[in-house]
Amino acid sequence: MKEFNLYFNETDIIRQLCKIRVKIAKNRNKKHLLHLLTSDKDYNYHIENNSKETNEFEIYQKSINDKLKTLLPPRRQWVKIGSKSRVKDKETNEFLTSNDKNFYALLKTIRKHKKNKSKEQWFINLMKFVSEIQKKALSNSYSVSNPLIFPKLKEPIKKSHKEKNDCRPISMFSIEDRVILSLTNKFLTSILDKYFKDSSYAFRSKKIDNKTISHHNCIRDIIKYKKSNPASELYVIECDMKKFYDTVNHKIAFDIFKKLIDKVNQEFPELNLNQPVHIFKSFLNCYSFNKNVKEADNPDYWKSYEIPNGSFPWVDKDLSKYYKKDHNQRIGVPQGGALSGLIANIYLNKADIALEKLPVLYLRFCDDMVVIHDDKEQCEKAKNVYLDCLRELKLFPHKFKSTDELYTCKIKDRKTDYTPFWNGKSKGPYKWTNSFKNGDFPWKAFVGYEINFNCETRVRKKSFNKEVIKQSKIVNEIQKAIENEQRCKKGTAIESAINRLIGMSVGRIGLDNFSEVSTDMCWKNGFQELELNKHSAVQIKELDRNRSKLYYDLFKQIKELEEENDEKIERGEDNRQHKKYDKPFSYYYQILERKKNGSS
Repeated sequence: MKEFNLYFNETDIIRQLCKIRVKIAKNRNKKHLLHLLTSDKDYNYHIENNSKETNEFEIYQKSINDKLKTLLPPRRQWVKIGSKSRVKDKETNEFLTSNDKNFYALLKTIRKHKKNKSKEQWFINLMKFVSEIQKKALSNSYSVSNPLIFPKLKEPIKKSHKEKNDCRPISMFSIEDRVILSLTNKFLTSILDKYFKDSSYAFRSKKIDNKTISHHNCIRDIIKYKKSNPASELYVIECDMKKFYDTVNHKIAFDIFKKLIDKVNQEFPELNLNQPVHIFKSFLNCYSFNKNVKEADNPDYWKSYEIPNGSFPWVDKDLSKYYKKDHNQRIGVPQGGALSGLIANIYLNKADIALEKLPVLYLRFCDDMVVIHDDKEQCEKAKNVYLDCLRELKLFPHKFKSTDELYTCKIKDRKTDYTPFWNGKSKGPYKWTNSFKNGDFPWKAFVGYEINFNCETRVRKKSFNKEVIKQSKIVNEIQKAIENEQRCKKGTAIESAINRLIGMSVGRIGLDNFSEVSTDMCWKNGFQELELNKHSAVQIKELDRNRSKLYYDLFKQIKELEEENDEKIERGEDNRQHKKYDKPFSYYYQILERKKNGSS
């Protein structure tokens, strides 16, 4: 078993820094693409924003950028990785993503300077930073600083002052804390993961077929269970919690964590776990929803982020179920902290242990769970056992909807409305069969997918709609940028739009590699378990149609804005090659047809 201090070696600390830098480079590239299209100074990210209205998050971003500039080489100095750009990832056996290429290029640059004993100031600063991180991480005096609270909108912003703009409180940590927490999480996951159950699928180090388990494994296991139980009907329980991360009780979390640490101490008495325990406790102490978020929730805060009627919804009305009015318990862990995913598994491990004793299929992905069995009574029992565990953990599940509450009958047209079923957070046991009739339901949803009784998969409606919104957002950004100060030719703006739409949907592909590349962080890789069927085909073709419509609508708009340039094009003065973006770049080919042909 690897000692804690060995996780804070020079290489791993530098790798963490490079990951942060590459992520910033990706976000900066998006800004750069818009800047190339317009002369509008609001899109010139090179200009410093000295406005008094600058919010804390913009100040935070600038401080992170300024810090990294002193620790890492400038972008123009990054060396090329050469033939390595065609190397495949060892875990996925797929080609490197653009992020991976930047990551390895930056690492290679640093190694080159180390080998040459560089005297450049950034390299000297980097070596000093590594030493400081090592000292901090192994010091009992180290404590995690209070994070900045950034409001992430749950839905597109509503301008009406009558409507609330609900946000998630995302915690942003300093570079030093991010590095230390990431490596601490890596160590703690390595020693605790073995105590978690197979029913837990999120934030694990466990691997199947040399790949870390993910939400895709949930879908495979549901389909496997269904095929191995060819009954005419099954029963399903689904449970989701209200504000899970925002309601984790610190004392309960630390007590469960300490018991797991005691197990590790018994099995590996040679390991010194004092420091990782100290950092874990400090992570809990740096934040609580009922203190940090409540203090941030004020008119000036929302004004600085230009979010009218902003809100961080919580479980205020339900607190009395577990807490007295004048309680002083700390509740809620950071969303966005490296240790938060591990805390979810630590906290809910009790429920996993209890449910795995029952003869049902039980799966949990973070705070979402599903139970399936052919006996309704067994499902009811599992539901009650799970709810008992949640009560002991002081958690707040969404109210369960019974079968009768999952649909309504319209008397006028004699039709049945299943909207309550699709919108239900916690429900069941309901009957999973082959059709919608008499309170039966042919579909069940989990981790972004929907699966019917015939084991056919499609995209969950909520996930589908999010992708449609993202398509519109990209095009709207370009439309807004070129509205007044367009400085590019029509072809440039159009290519920028379609390349971004393709990149976010099916990856950064070209005509030379469209049948093999699948590694980019794109939408299609979130739905690897989709198979070609009449349901998935309709959805995926609709995404292609919507993308094409947005693309051609933008084409028409830019044509109207650029009459002079159109005349030049007619006279043959624009030599731009207009590409045709068809099948190789489509959702349908990349997600369904390619898999059907066995080329993915």
